[in-house]
Amino acid sequence: MRTPAKAAGTVPVMEWRDLERADSIIVVAAPSAWTDARVEAWLDWAGTIEPKAPLGGGPARYAERVAKIGLSRGLFGDKADAAAFKDALLATMLGGYATPAGGQPGQALLPDVGEIEFESLARDSLARRRATALAAQAAGRLDAALAQVTDAVRRCQGDARACADVRKNPALARAARKARELGADDRTILEAIATADAPREPLAPPAALAEQDMVASASRQGVAAGDEGAALAAHVAWETGALTLAFSPQDADILAQGVAVSAAIDASAFLDDDGFDVERFTETCHLWGTALELDRGDQQARLSLAGVGDCLLSQGWAQTSPEGRDAAAALWALAVGAALSASAEAASALGQSPAYAQDRQGVLKTLAERRVRAAALRSDLATEAAASLATAHGLAKKHGLRSIALVGPFEDAEATLRLGGAPVGPAGAMTPVSVAQTADSLLLPTFSPAAMEALSTEGADLDAARVHALGHGSLAESPAIDHLVLQARGFTAHEIEKAENALRECRDLRAAFAPAVVGAGFLRDVLGASAEDVARRDFDTLAFADFSEDEIEAAERHALGARSLGDCAALNPELREAFRSIEAPTAAERLAILAAVEGFACLPTTVTLPIPFDARPVDAVRTQAAAARAGVRALRLRRAAPPPTFKLELPEEPAAEAPRATPLREQMAREPVVTERVVEKIVERDRSRRRLPDRRKGYIQKAAVGGHKVYLHTGEYEDGELGELFIDMHKEGAAFRSLMNNFAIAVSLGLQHGVPLDEFVDAFVYTKFEPAGPVTGNDSIKSATSILDYVFRELGVSYLGRDDLANADPSEFNADGLGAGKRLVDADEDGELDPVPASRFISKGFSRGATPDNLVFAAFGRRRVEGAARPGVEGEMCPSCGDLSLVRRGAMTVCDTCGAQSDRPGPMASS
Repeated sequence: MRTPAKAAGTVPVMEWRDLERADSIIVVAAPSAWTDARVEAWLDWAGTIEPKAPLGGGPARYAERVAKIGLSRGLFGDKADAAAFKDALLATMLGGYATPAGGQPGQALLPDVGEIEFESLARDSLARRRATALAAQAAGRLDAALAQVTDAVRRCQGDARACADVRKNPALARAARKARELGADDRTILEAIATADAPREPLAPPAALAEQDMVASASRQGVAAGDEGAALAAHVAWETGALTLAFSPQDADILAQGVAVSAAIDASAFLDDDGFDVERFTETCHLWGTALELDRGDQQARLSLAGVGDCLLSQGWAQTSPEGRDAAAALWALAVGAALSASAEAASALGQSPAYAQDRQGVLKTLAERRVRAAALRSDLATEAAASLATAHGLAKKHGLRSIALVGPFEDAEATLRLGGAPVGPAGAMTPVSVAQTADSLLLPTFSPAAMEALSTEGADLDAARVHALGHGSLAESPAIDHLVLQARGFTAHEIEKAENALRECRDLRAAFAPAVVGAGFLRDVLGASAEDVARRDFDTLAFADFSEDEIEAAERHALGARSLGDCAALNPELREAFRSIEAPTAAERLAILAAVEGFACLPTTVTLPIPFDARPVDAVRTQAAAARAGVRALRLRRAAPPPTFKLELPEEPAAEAPRATPLREQMAREPVVTERVVEKIVERDRSRRRLPDRRKGYIQKAAVGGHKVYLHTGEYEDGELGELFIDMHKEGAAFRSLMNNFAIAVSLGLQHGVPLDEFVDAFVYTKFEPAGPVTGNDSIKSATSILDYVFRELGVSYLGRDDLANADPSEFNADGLGAGKRLVDADEDGELDPVPASRFISKGFSRGATPDNLVFAAFGRRRVEGAARPGVEGEMCPSCGDLSLVRRGAMTVCDTCGAQSDRPGPMASS
């Protein structure tokens, strides 16, 4: 196996760098353009540091070790090939566009969430983790209480036996009572008293939890619908954060195995004046694919890309656009083809994977499908990506594959630092407003290389963009706080100069005026601040000088800029969107770009879905369902930790009143105590059938479940209660259609005999059988696990107000699950809603033309202003609906709003 010379690239110019470590100062060779933090990241990875060796000698040792493995196992023909491979691998690391990375521990594999065994295993694990957490909390409090018991004995002065006697030592009695309330038994308390003279060892920290994180496969359809198994998985993840859901058994197996070795390649490093260097990029991916195959042994390896978002930004593409997602997918497809070609060549010498031998046709079919999809991408790299996958397909067909899954995105902060800040991940990009290190080791704000390239390519106004993002760098001519205003508030030129110099290194205007900068003596002697105030860490000099929050914010915006380009008015809308997609992407946008990348990646990426610490388990179910519908391959819920100041606001307990002494005469005259009797009354409900009127109301809902049309007809009583339903299937077999019709008749009879609709809904939702899947034609239900699941979800939402059964919330990516709602009609210029024609809600045939054509429903649901006149309202308040429309009609009182009737007498406001 020969290594192409172009894969090595060019090694940058090295310089001697003096770096201060924890215990010494060392001299190493490092590229002159690198920051100290980047060099130290490589030294931390290297472990043993060789003085004056490039980057401490770690990259050279790694390359030599991998080359020796390849030579010993026959992958390289001779020592010259091994040496060429070593030099090329070392050059990519010294060049800063490739780095080894850490692995990922394996996870305990659980059964599918739809199986019975999953429930028992998940609940057992949840109980053990809960017990461990509670035991750790209780142990700390109990140990502190026992320490107070021993302190009460030690502090006692006098007879030793009396000091150790709870009857004679009041302080000891109080401490012992407190320990007993916290759960300590009397024997433990007695032992603490007996050993009070001996030194008490501090409580050892609890042992690390032996249980691994868990992974389970799940049906995407079931998780999207929020079935029982998915709800249990969401609850376990909500409480522990230790459960990953994979949407295929193969991905669950891969996550359970873990990853032994990894590597990352910075894709943005292959951009030059002529565009993207496809040849050098594919050869580098091939080189590192070979290195991982040699280094991994019999364990899983993983290759990821970094800086993909920077590549998109350099060309002016937003990650939210279809072109941007296709360009990212093409880069990953190119890397997959090159890495799998290296795996196939390694298989010719090292042997193919057993997994490939078991599913050879499936693996080759997947490669062929990726090639076809890569050719259809809207990207300049689509042709090269398809050709790379075609080459991998041919080599895999000939030699097999050493690894059937080698490429997949992951996140690694240390690898990102070694690559100069290029984030490792599906579409990672550096923040457009970054920092650069000067020759005297100062960090100054500047634009990232990709942001500068995008601004230059689009011909943007660089000065306007720099002022907007980085500010003027000075308070001179500031609109709110300038030098003259500061002098008027007591600041001298000396303090103003200190603050101006600090602005070069500070990211906050308040930090530039901190007491350590302007001087504590000046604040005390001139501004009149007390010594206690100045000593506080949160002391705000500008606020003490009577500057408002708005003035401070305006001055900070003038001096330090907005630190963003996504809201810069000087840029065109397309470029602003490209910057915004990096600076403030939404959850939906992050999932969309990940889904595009995972269509070509071999390994799944576990998406971490953050939810607030005060979210409920039902919010976790909704967030989990939204991610499943977005198309990710694996997900994990992670609940945020509560803030340090979080505390439940519990109401104060009422103080117990002291018992009042009762005179003897009052006790003797007290009435005899009457024992209260509890009488149980059993009421048997009439079991007769409540028949529906011959002419009845209802509605018809047409929808399709998994592509099968369903017609749901309902019939209602006069009061609107459901009394019957019919289920019609479109073009289904006679047996299935007749079964559904007769099932609907049985449910109708149950409703008419008094069975509550709630019982039917709770019994039949989440039932699982075909047809099932996405639901179209219904604005509340978007997926169902069966026909019955859909029907009773619809009835629960429409008749019972069970909005928890709906799964069409437009804000489903928000963990609280609360949407803003959708307005049925538009408001006019005055903010008033237009009335809705009554024909939209009332059947003209049912009313037989009795409803006038000009009848409308006025806008409702809006808050009324107190005291405002309501035209047309003359009646009393209706006890049924609460509207002021109860009028007398002969001997009856009728509500014009809801139709409720009553024969009660009484004065009426109008007749």
